[in-house]
Amino acid sequence: MKENKEIAECVGLWLAEGDDKCNNEITFTNNQFELIEFFHKNIKKLFLNYKFNIRIYVYTPNGENVTVPLEVTKVNRYIDNRANKPYYIWRLASVELHRKWKNIVELYKNNSTFYVDILRGFFAGEGSIKSTSHNSRSVMISQLPSIFLEKMLRHLEIEFKYHPGNRSYFITHWDNWDKLAKIKIADLHSAKKEKFWKIYDEFKERHYKSHHIMEDTLRLLIAPYMTSELAIIFDRTEARIQDVLIDLKSRGVINNFKCGLKTYWIKNDQNVVIISKLKWNYLNFLENKPTNTAEIAKFFNVNFHSSKKRLKELEKLGLVIRKIDKKWEKINPAKKVIVL
Repeated sequence: MKENKEIAECVGLWLAEGDDKCNNEITFTNNQFELIEFFHKNIKKLFLNYKFNIRIYVYTPNGENVTVPLEVTKVNRYIDNRANKPYYIWRLASVELHRKWKNIVELYKNNSTFYVDILRGFFAGEGSIKSTSHNSRSVMISQLPSIFLEKMLRHLEIEFKYHPGNRSYFITHWDNWDKLAKIKIADLHSAKKEKFWKIYDEFKERHYKSHHIMEDTLRLLIAPYMTSELAIIFDRTEARIQDVLIDLKSRGVINNFKCGLKTYWIKNDQNVVIISKLKWNYLNFLENKPTNTAEIAKFFNVNFHSSKKRLKELEKLGLVIRKIDKKWEKINPAKKVIVL
């Protein structure tokens, strides 16, 4: 047997939607006739020197006479009221060929060279694509937990999450979509192929725009900016700009400082701390001598807890410390202080 891409894709199709429990026939089920035809053509080519007993079972919701343009032993037709569209079961009855097919499947599974093609077949059989109005894009593979499927995804460095409730693997984020696009994950199934590339192209355009916003944001954040100010500059929603800012913060590139009801963002390499005028007044009060919380609260005419909260915030910013005698003392900051 000469190993090839098409047989690897058939292995993926069979692993996704075949019956691996039966020992006397090879079966494959799908509602996309092009995949039934693809599987049929390649299995016949694989076992070219053998006699075939292939039957196709056609299930329709209303008994319509669906054409099956394949040379097979017999076509059996049934009604399935639960079906939304016709589906097909392809069966090759042979204990010998079933045994050979199982050996071939194991051969391909043990060769990482074919992981891309097997995964493409897997996706054609049990994959789907989801895109919501909130710009959430997911590639899904419906499957019970599969050690082999996870092994392929990890080998291809594709991140995934398994959701037991959906019994599905979910693949999200631009980097993973880009990897799936490069291996043409959806190209074996015409309808999924069309949907995948349509969403991917939209995703790619949005990603490049986001990358542009990210670079320009970093150039601006040598000075403090609020999210609303950046949204006006880039003509985007605050939610969209917030996504970029949170991403940059998670990478340790920028930080945010809350000043009253406002939040300011600035690059970490600017080595600054941004505080409100109220906090600045606290620092000025502590300029001359260490003072306890009660005295500070009395001076600013606020309750004890409110004053303590402000002081703890200043402590977290490295601007004050609480001494052993429980008095607060201003310290020389390691960073420049900006008051807004």
